Amino acid sequence: MKSWFVGLLLLICAQSGPAAAAPIDVVFDIDWTTFYTVDPKNQNQMDEKAIAVGDKVYRPTDHLGEMLEKLLQIPDVRISFFSGGDRARNESLLSAFKLPSGRSALDISYKVLSKENLLTVSDDASLGFADRHKKKLDGVLPGAHKDRTILIDDQVKFAVAPWKAVDSMGHLEFQIAFDQKMAGKTEYPVTAEELRAERDKALMWLALIEEALQKSKQYRTPFSQEMTAVWAQKAHLALCKNVFN
Repeated sequence: MKSWFVGLLLLICAQSGPAAAAPIDVVFDIDWTTFYTVDPKNQNQMDEKAIAVGDKVYRPTDHLGEMLEKLLQIPDVRISFFSGGDRARNESLLSAFKLPSGRSALDISYKVLSKENLLTVSDDASLGFADRHKKKLDGVLPGAHKDRTILIDDQVKFAVAPWKAVDSMGHLEFQIAFDQKMAGKTEYPVTAEELRAERDKALMWLALIEEALQKSKQYRTPFSQEMTAVWAQKAHLALCKNVFN
């Protein structure tokens, strides 16, 4: 009995150590995750939310500002961005995007990590970008702990163990309205429902992050573990509610 009690006490103490004291770090990718690159000549990609930075035009994913505001209301949550793009591009884009409060995405960011923060693991030009470069989080997020940090990226292979990543669910070209003529072509939705799920992905991020946080607290398990678990179980499901009501 004593050995069982001591073991339980050690487990509780371990879960109350450095990891438990660390913030919750949510790190978002930019391209294909939080923002799309759009064609200014394509009227089905252009609306009042489009943002020009340099010679390119970007469109934030739907609900991005509201989702970020909701995350900021959760105690201990820090929001960062990590993109393999140039720092100047990343910061200009985030600065231009305004949340409902009037603050910019740059204003609310703990860190903005860019090309110079990537870890190069291969110089083989025949490999894809995410195979040659990694988003290693060691040392670039002061105060972060692997158990309480998650990378949300359209290419989860950017992550370097022991840090975890989940798929951003962003893999299609942005469209304002479903275009049947483009259906089935590379990186275009097959159905209107598939486009809606793509455009509503930020709602799903928020719902799953909140669920993972609740389970982590309830079961005293690592947040990153719960994130990968709920993502595997539910990321493929269509979101059927407006989480901002």
